[in-house]
Amino acid sequence: MILGIAVMVVWLALCVVWAILSIPGGLMANDSGSFSIGAQMWMLGGLALGQLVVAAAGVPLGLAIPWAESRSPLLWSFGGLLAGGVALQVVSVVAFFSFGTK
Repeated sequence: MILGIAVMVVWLALCVVWAILSIPGGLMANDSGSFSIGAQMWMLGGLALGQLVVAAAGVPLGLAIPWAESRSPLLWSFGGLLAGGVALQVVSVVAFFSFGTK
């Protein structure tokens, strides 16, 4: 059980580091001013939501370690949350650069 909790704590810490590094990058994405502020806010919202979903993926990952009988569904939940969170972040950035021009 201790290992599962440690995995969750490390996962959450890594997600906090990722947020600290990516949010300033998202804020600086419009330094030239050629994109609308609204599009930039939508991108930042999508990035934040994606980061929350990825952070939530750490819970089933940590629970899969001590709960061997439920490991398969928990790992599938982890994979789904991770893929969904990453997809949200990628779609937010791609949509910003594709459709966000003034």
